[in-house]
Amino acid sequence: MRPRLGALALSAFLALQACHQTTAPSPSTGLTGVVVRGPVAPVCQVNTSCDAPFSATFTVEQNARTVAQFHSGDDGRFTVMLAQGVYSVVPSADAPLISPQSQVKTVQVLASGLTEVRLEFDTGIR
Repeated sequence: MRPRLGALALSAFLALQACHQTTAPSPSTGLTGVVVRGPVAPVCQVNTSCDAPFSATFTVEQNARTVAQFHSGDDGRFTVMLAQGVYSVVPSADAPLISPQSQVKTVQVLASGLTEVRLEFDTGIR
């Protein structure tokens, strides 16, 4: 049998839980899109794309706390379910980019549906 919490203890417990709560993924909102990196060649040509989709792992943060992680496919496409709000998308340290963890992208998830984004990252090739 569990001991009963007094009203004061229960209030303190709920307040503590709220402090440690992270944004829960939403079953109906989030981000979808493509990640690209560029340039992919030292010399780019007119009328030829100089960026390309890539596969990597990304961390999604909100208020400096990790709330999700996703991996883009070989075609750069991804979908991650998130509640409405503003987030930072951070490439993993082994992403094929120059200084990947300093290339943070800020995104906003809208109140309904999936928010379409194109995240562009720098390879450092010049």
